[in-house]
Amino acid sequence: MKLAALLVVAGCATQYAYTFQPIAPKPDPDLEAAAQIDAATGVVLLELANHTDDLLQVQWSAITLAGPGAPASLRPDVDPGWLQPGARVSARLFPLALPREGAKAAANEGRQFQLTVPVIARRESKVYQLTLTAHVREL
Repeated sequence: MKLAALLVVAGCATQYAYTFQPIAPKPDPDLEAAAQIDAATGVVLLELANHTDDLLQVQWSAITLAGPGAPASLRPDVDPGWLQPGARVSARLFPLALPREGAKAAANEGRQFQLTVPVIARRESKVYQLTLTAHVREL
């Protein structure tokens, strides 16, 4: 009887949904970057624009998203390659795993997440960080 009651209570954890508000990054003469997180599908949409007169190399395998807990490595679903001068690219990055129920999900309300994008621009290594604030609501 106690086990049945425990299973009923465990199955009733509150479910949460996320939305993310980007914080505008400092303008950069080499790269324009924007990100959106779709927590429902576990995908980060990253948009980049190369404002240089040279190839821009994005280190796609080194992109991370840091928030509460350990940073997550994200990978594009297809390798977009290098960005030509003046080019724009959109990449779908995954996997994104966020808690969706209980206290761990609720605790993410108002927390900031840092998307780190390492690139080589003008033969110089740079790291771009985009900040997004999580908003969590009960379903």
